[in-house]
Amino acid sequence: MVLPYILAVCLCGVFCLVPLALYLMWLARVTRRDHPTPVSGTWDYVGVMFALSGFVVIGGGVLLSVLQSNFRYWMRGNAEALRAAWVQERVTWTLFVLFYLFVVLGCAGFTLLARRRTLVVYNVEPEAFETLLVEAFEQLGRPIERRGKQWVGGGVLCEVDTFAAGRTVTLRWLSEDAVLFEDVNRQLRTSLAAQVTEENAVTRWLTAGATGTGMVALCSFGLLMYGLSLMNR
Repeated sequence: MVLPYILAVCLCGVFCLVPLALYLMWLARVTRRDHPTPVSGTWDYVGVMFALSGFVVIGGGVLLSVLQSNFRYWMRGNAEALRAAWVQERVTWTLFVLFYLFVVLGCAGFTLLARRRTLVVYNVEPEAFETLLVEAFEQLGRPIERRGKQWVGGGVLCEVDTFAAGRTVTLRWLSEDAVLFEDVNRQLRTSLAAQVTEENAVTRWLTAGATGTGMVALCSFGLLMYGLSLMNR
């Protein structure tokens, strides 16, 4: 029976693409602003995880389904056989689910902790950000100099990664001085709020991506509802 396969694909399309479309819409809105937008590394990662949440959930479901051969009962529309298989092997299914959640949540939690002292700035020229970074340290009485991607002042303080095409900068704090990071973070946010930026070319690509992804998700939802109505007849 082909219909369950089609419904499964449509369900994957809805759950995977809706969060991704919303995230792309948010990025398009941020890059459309006329001033840089600083976002803490933690919240930036939360946004990325939200965008990929559908893929993580559906991907886990697909993996568990492959490992559990009884999934073929649902694909054949045999609900009674699937319920019987669940009763017989519910312990195995539960262990697989718990292990998958442990791995996913563990990796996500570890990454969140690692990004606590990170600042992501959207819609800013890398050169302008570096100038503001130097000024922020000078205002705090801590002159710094650049050595590759790292910035040093009495020791390694931070690292700056740039994505010039997308006008995005990521500052990773490497020093153990948490108080200094908070001071630099505050100075940078104040300085960035006064900056005016030009139109970001990547906004058009993000808007197109969000629109296209949203249309595919909407079509998947419509097909899913239509398919379910056919199954209920």
